[in-house]
Amino acid sequence: MPTRRLVKMVDRNAMNLRWTFGFNLESMVLVDLTAEGHLAMFYAIGHTGVIFDYEMRQQRLLQGHTNTITCAATSDDKKWLATGDMGEKDAMIIVWNARTGVPVRSIFDPHIGGVVDLDMTPDAKYIASIGAGPKQTIAVWRWTSPEETPAAQHDVISRDLQTCVKFRRDDVREIMTNGSQRVIFWSWEDDKLKFYSPALSSKEFSSPVGKFTQSVFIPFSNQAVSATEDGDLLLWDQVLLPALDARPSDRCAVKLLKLHDGHAITFISVFDSFLVTAGADGFVRFYDLKFRLLAWYEDLDVGPIASLTFTSPRATPKDGGYLEGEVRIPNFIVATKAGKIALVNAAIFEQYSKEERKGEVLVQGFESPISAMCAYPSSSKLFVVTTSGMLRVLDFESQAWLQQKVLEKRTPTCICVNPNGQELVIGCTDGSVLIIGVSDLELIQRMSQIDCEITSVQFAPDGMHVAVADAHNCVGIFRRERNVLESGKEVPWLYVGRYRSHHGRIVGLQFILDKAAGIIRLVSLAQDRVIVEYDLSSSMAATGVVVRCAITIEETAVPTALLQLPPGCQQGEDPNKIFLVSANSESKLKVLDIIGLTGVHDNRPLEEQDSHCLQTLLGPTFGPPPHRLLTLPPDEQGKQYVVYATPHKVVGLIKLPLDGNPNCSMGLIAHAGEVAEMCASHDGKLVLTTGGSDCGIFLWEVDPSALEASAALGGSGIEPFEALIPGGKGGELYDEMLDYFYLAQLRAQGEDTTEERKVTGLAPVEAVPELMQAFGYYPSKFEIRDMVHEVRRKGKDSVTFSDLIKLFVNHKPVNDVSLEEIQQAFHHLGAEPVTGILKWEQLRMMLMRMGESLSESEIQTAIARLTGSSLSGREDFMASTFAENVESMC
Repeated sequence: MPTRRLVKMVDRNAMNLRWTFGFNLESMVLVDLTAEGHLAMFYAIGHTGVIFDYEMRQQRLLQGHTNTITCAATSDDKKWLATGDMGEKDAMIIVWNARTGVPVRSIFDPHIGGVVDLDMTPDAKYIASIGAGPKQTIAVWRWTSPEETPAAQHDVISRDLQTCVKFRRDDVREIMTNGSQRVIFWSWEDDKLKFYSPALSSKEFSSPVGKFTQSVFIPFSNQAVSATEDGDLLLWDQVLLPALDARPSDRCAVKLLKLHDGHAITFISVFDSFLVTAGADGFVRFYDLKFRLLAWYEDLDVGPIASLTFTSPRATPKDGGYLEGEVRIPNFIVATKAGKIALVNAAIFEQYSKEERKGEVLVQGFESPISAMCAYPSSSKLFVVTTSGMLRVLDFESQAWLQQKVLEKRTPTCICVNPNGQELVIGCTDGSVLIIGVSDLELIQRMSQIDCEITSVQFAPDGMHVAVADAHNCVGIFRRERNVLESGKEVPWLYVGRYRSHHGRIVGLQFILDKAAGIIRLVSLAQDRVIVEYDLSSSMAATGVVVRCAITIEETAVPTALLQLPPGCQQGEDPNKIFLVSANSESKLKVLDIIGLTGVHDNRPLEEQDSHCLQTLLGPTFGPPPHRLLTLPPDEQGKQYVVYATPHKVVGLIKLPLDGNPNCSMGLIAHAGEVAEMCASHDGKLVLTTGGSDCGIFLWEVDPSALEASAALGGSGIEPFEALIPGGKGGELYDEMLDYFYLAQLRAQGEDTTEERKVTGLAPVEAVPELMQAFGYYPSKFEIRDMVHEVRRKGKDSVTFSDLIKLFVNHKPVNDVSLEEIQQAFHHLGAEPVTGILKWEQLRMMLMRMGESLSESEIQTAIARLTGSSLSGREDFMASTFAENVESMC
């Protein structure tokens, strides 16, 4: 393929965001963008902005933030849109062309911790933003200027975290902010900010003032108002006799207005000549600027309102116009805590029927965080369960919401669909396992034998078994078998039993169809580094769950995910054999051959134990190690890929076969925080992911050609691995490795031999551990066993230099040992909790007795080489000083 075409393909992503479901509930962002005849609005889901044309039902997705979008504002002409996010690092304010969706300016790290709120002046020249803290600042940005610093900035002196910022629309030199207890008025001129914060006494009014939610200036006056959680409005104004410490121009609290009768006012704004409030009671009310009620909308039936935006003006009546004095309320859109964004036609105020006074739902979202989801095996249906106990069914191709059901008094944690498409199994926090019919969502059977949270559920390929993992590290099995409960009720599923097979959290639970043996197998993998296979045919209700084998696959790394490889995908392997892949905390993928083995926990010395690891390979390093792995069906050319998700932010694609080539995988920031769950469409062309707490689902289109192009451009053979050696090919380390490789050949022929030397290009496999140490990687005996087995199982007793480079890159740690890891190791070795001191006698005893034991002389030699000092036997060690000594020796 021509290089130019490859470069073009690499410019594309292997995974492209196609559609989103839901929106942020915690930071409810809603902005109208109706302009030039297009009915559009902006909302956010996680770190992604959505410009939704609700007339054409089209989404334009704005990608650029890496943290959750917390705020947005637009200019009066709806041409410019500013968005801000909040996070510990990489926080941004981005200004977009709202009509094209193109970012025109990015302000990096505008505040420590990101942006709580922002506002834009009507002419779009300035943006005011308030930081997230802990040392909170307010800033005014002249964003059209190339300067990276704000035009004006000031620390927020108040201890009350300010959460709302608003320009005065008719005089942008004034700004108003509020927290839950304090309101601050700011003025800026000559790029300097000044402020005052009126004192507020609970004795000033007949009832206490609740916590503030939002504030706004009343235009063409000196008044301003702040809304409260008690449903009141506090009026600020200048008075003839100000307080002794106040200036005549300062505002003070003059009146408390009761508007929403005990329910929080969550939104307040001025639009044209109206003051508009919306609240947790689901009501929207329009007042004139003298606080006289003009119109009220109390039957919208969309839930507690969290945000509101005004859209197109109310249409002119067909008879030619409005009556004199008629109130011309604009149409508006509300976003609610019930997970709905609804359009309200102002004309419904005049309707008599309650049914005709409801809002029109434009966007159906989720009313609470998403617990789990799974895709239907043969269509575009998606099943989603939320923490509030709601089961929803939607079509991710047509974007239609099909069905919903409330799971009474249950909090779901996981879900799986029967491969035949007829049943769902749902696990819950109370240990309940629910079998539900797909067609009508009716409960078939509830099983309550387990007394703790269910963390994973799986259906067997033939639908005859259900396996569950729970929070007590047990695996439970249910069999499709008619039986009668103690109550006399006949049910289709029998509880076989439950077995505590692990002492760490279970990270993988999988049924495997073994066609060669004609049986279905079940395996589990946990953080205790043990993989367990269960004997389904021997497991009975009378005798319980039977374990077939249990094998330790790691020594220090912690498993994070489990996957069955497609038959025949690994080159050079028997296509009829079943291989598993485990991901671990060191960003490695291990290909395992454990299916069909027997025996529980090999207690023989390590040297006598068999290795069941066929290969250790470098995994994707675009984020944390994967905690979800999923094989996609073959594409049109028969090629296969694995989609993975990390616990935080990243989702990506890996090309099969697995070989450790870094160019055969990719990753992107898919969510602002956690990646809680993922699944794929039945044809593998679409992948769905959710952040769980972001109350949204992303639909990704898979484009493997982009990954194929990246792999081709990265080189073939040993070239991609050479690039991962520090300094690359020809670098200092590479040359040293080559020298050591030739030395190993000479030593294999005898250092003192007088015979003619032969350069074979092969080093004996026995030399591999010493070569690795010479390269700077010090494998344990466990790792040496796996490494040597990886070479010898192919019938080889020697390695080439290319083999050696691949072994080095695939096996060596991705990251250096950190101070935090040293501190954690000291803690496990028995360091004192308060001082962090580890005494020599304690260290000596632990290293001689635990793990791969060392002799006292070996310990002293190792410490001397690491720290540069010999031991007297009376030393105390601290993690920080130990790390410093090691670093000074490097």
